Amino acid sequence: MKCVERRFLKVSVLCLAGCTVAFAQNAEVGINLNVKREVGGISTFDRSKFITIHANPGDSDWDDGVRGANNFTNDLLADFAIGRDVYFGRDTGGISWTRRGNAYIRQDSSNPGWVDAATMASEGLKSRNSYENDTAIHPYESRDAGAIMCAQYTGFWPNGDVYNGWAISTADTPSEPFGSATGDFMGLYLDHFYDNGGTQSGRPSPAFVEIINEPDWHILDWASDPDYGSAPASKIWRFHNGVADGIRAHNTESLIGGFVTTFPDHDEDNFAEWNDEWKSFIDIAGTNMDFWSLHLYDFPCIGGKEKYRKGANLEAMFDMIDYYSEATLGVIRPYVISEYGAQTHDENNKGWTSYRDWLRLKSCNSMVLTFMDRPHLMLKTIPFTVVKAEWGRNSTTLEPYGPRLMRQADEPVSYTGEWVYTDLVKFYDLWSEVKGTRIDIASNDPDIQTDAYVSGSKVYVILNNLVSGTRTINLSLFGNDGNSVQSVYEKSLYWNGSATVLDETSHAGNLSQVQVGSEGCVILEYTFTSPVNINRTMSESKFYASTYLKAISGGAVNRFDVNGVSLRGNGLAVLRLGIARDHALSKQPVVLVNGTAVTVPTDLMGFEIDDRFQYFGIINIPVPYELLQADNTVDVTFPDSGGHISTVALRILDEKESVKAWASITGSNFIISFSNATAGSWFALHSKTNLMDPVWMTNRTGLPIDASGFGSVTNPLDLSCEFFRIVESGPPAFYIEFTAPDYNNGALDGQQNWNAASGWMVGDVYGSGYISTADNNSAAVLNESVRLNAGESYSLGIQLRFGGSYATPTGYVYAFLGGLKESNIGEFVGTGGTAADANIQIITGTDTYRLLNNYNTIAGAANITGTQLNAGDILQFDYKLTLGTDAASTTYTVRLQNLTDGTDAGEGTVTGVDATIYSALTGSGAFGFFQSIAPGSNGSGLNGVQVDSVSSAVIIP
Repeated sequence: MKCVERRFLKVSVLCLAGCTVAFAQNAEVGINLNVKREVGGISTFDRSKFITIHANPGDSDWDDGVRGANNFTNDLLADFAIGRDVYFGRDTGGISWTRRGNAYIRQDSSNPGWVDAATMASEGLKSRNSYENDTAIHPYESRDAGAIMCAQYTGFWPNGDVYNGWAISTADTPSEPFGSATGDFMGLYLDHFYDNGGTQSGRPSPAFVEIINEPDWHILDWASDPDYGSAPASKIWRFHNGVADGIRAHNTESLIGGFVTTFPDHDEDNFAEWNDEWKSFIDIAGTNMDFWSLHLYDFPCIGGKEKYRKGANLEAMFDMIDYYSEATLGVIRPYVISEYGAQTHDENNKGWTSYRDWLRLKSCNSMVLTFMDRPHLMLKTIPFTVVKAEWGRNSTTLEPYGPRLMRQADEPVSYTGEWVYTDLVKFYDLWSEVKGTRIDIASNDPDIQTDAYVSGSKVYVILNNLVSGTRTINLSLFGNDGNSVQSVYEKSLYWNGSATVLDETSHAGNLSQVQVGSEGCVILEYTFTSPVNINRTMSESKFYASTYLKAISGGAVNRFDVNGVSLRGNGLAVLRLGIARDHALSKQPVVLVNGTAVTVPTDLMGFEIDDRFQYFGIINIPVPYELLQADNTVDVTFPDSGGHISTVALRILDEKESVKAWASITGSNFIISFSNATAGSWFALHSKTNLMDPVWMTNRTGLPIDASGFGSVTNPLDLSCEFFRIVESGPPAFYIEFTAPDYNNGALDGQQNWNAASGWMVGDVYGSGYISTADNNSAAVLNESVRLNAGESYSLGIQLRFGGSYATPTGYVYAFLGGLKESNIGEFVGTGGTAADANIQIITGTDTYRLLNNYNTIAGAANITGTQLNAGDILQFDYKLTLGTDAASTTYTVRLQNLTDGTDAGEGTVTGVDATIYSALTGSGAFGFFQSIAPGSNGSGLNGVQVDSVSSAVIIP
């Protein structure tokens, strides 16, 4: 018999507490221990994204001897980075010194204004050798893997400034777009000063490249400063295009982004700044950027005033960029926040103080929780904390730089003593243990930010107070199913009136209530008797209205359409209403969702009134789930005139349905199918013949789940009893989705290891990503040579669909063919040729289709009957060749699944291959390929082939 173990992927039912509790003196926070929270497929806490420092492990600041003083510990780097589990970082100095300070870097004598590639190569080799010799920092490579490289304004902005005898080219012509020479310099730097994707020695290549640091500050905000000069914003954005193209001409390892905005105030001058800067940047350079880069700071003390971004302002800022990115580019770009925290204007030039550090700490905790709430869009976030920063010390007053991790022990009285931590280390002390899977947590008070994670029997609960005044929070746990709390370890960061304090307290048993200091943060570590069981999942999605930025006229209705909303049938919804209004104007509009009034909260997120010129933020308005439909109208009416509605979006929190699984037997095949799994993910099939055996065997990995959450796998009935389980897995080893930045829209031929007939074109690289051809007999060859030894295998997986409109054909239809061939030439292979392949055929006069080898049926592969091969059906074509000792003993298996209809031909086997294929596989190499044949022949109505993804792997047993 065959048995199926019902352990299938993610199983989830939603139970959310705390969202609808009326406001009271104490805030109420509910934690659903058994409910995983995911957004964009992300459900874990990635410390490498969020617990970071603006430094790299090679900084000399980690060493003893700076200013002649020793560190308080023998190994500062290990004490900080390993002891607190911190990741690096950002480097703006290396490339800038290479341009401005390295006299060996020359310009190209035959191309003035462009760097000499030979000197870049020789100096890069010196740098890499120096890195290789500095073995003490090699153990930190994994913590530096997500590093950012950024060029500074001076030396890289083309303005004629001369360094080491030459200036970057200022040309701005069709043949040399503005910024091309800067891009060439940066591309060569990436090639020669790093390991270039592991192809040579040296420091690992940066994951992210920011084109230039804060160009708006240098060129737009301080245009009158003779050190900077001025230029129209559009020229800065064109510079980004020129630099990005120049970098990619050399190097495609790193993602490229900008514009490293300094202080983004979208609402400044009735959103003139938005139109002039971010909107304009997206319009001109958006398609060339892989991510958006920003610097975000609170101003807690500027001329005696307080101006805050934390909380609602950040939310409104992100929503505008996300809306416009999606509306203009068809995709929401992710972010790199390469600096954040607080600018402490009134406290600067006074020497180090604990209070100045506190101003930064309270902003960092508030902002990082905003970033953590959108983990799928955050590539890297770095609080602006540097190590010792002697480069920033005032040479006249000897006043040290501000946001430092280290100070000398006698500061601020004198600049003497050993190097010790400033209070900025308390951010890392506070967060040192947090890890795990994100779970559902909710607060009834918008001023209390929350997040929570599970790691085994530990649960970490984060509570942050956005506003002034100590708050008492009542805590409720749900979903622990009798799993009792043994202890709670509390870390509380706050200002006590004279110092920044990090209290640590251990509580026996559960904790029903906790106090969070004024603008303070508390992290609770719960220890349970047993590991916490997460058996439900809440999935988040966000849908923006089709319009934005509407002026408010008192009494007038502003209507927004929020269409294409996907609903699973049970969950929660929040309307995110972005507004910019004078502080004296109403923030209590009348809001109708699909004609029904919803209650607008009176308490808004964070500081509702500070010293900003107006309120700009998000109002989160709960919406009854049952009011929503696929297409929705939102009507907003304010009683008074003035200001704008910046964005409208619906944030949907859905419970995922439990994964449903079933099994059936067709002929000699046992078919396991499931639905309601994670769409577009992957799964693996495991088996065992004895349930008491602790080891599961891996039968198959990298199996696809379609866009509706359906998956299926077929196994032959060859054992008397076998148990199966299906679990989530990663994608195949080599997986292509035809998306940016690896692919560009246009001809496939020549892109990323492809040789293809002219008909194959890449489309929608900024969206779903695919290749397609309308031609018959149009081949695409994966230009990766496959060489095998006896017993080794090569697999090829292709997800495809046909265009047109299906009709029962009057004759046989040969539609598609794939497998291995002996050359990498992008020419079609005849259906009866020598290649080791299989083709899809629709049988004449029927709606039955099948796999054939040349013109022969394939043993084990059944005809697919009962459901026709319609245009748009998502098909999965799987191929696996195993090399024998000769051509006759070489075999390959093929399988065709219709993921839309849930049908499966089962796995068929072809024994023996042509001698030319065997010779290629054991010699110069064979090549994976696929091609259209003639899908529209004999009146089938099908036309063209679209391939959505390709996977391949060499399997060594």
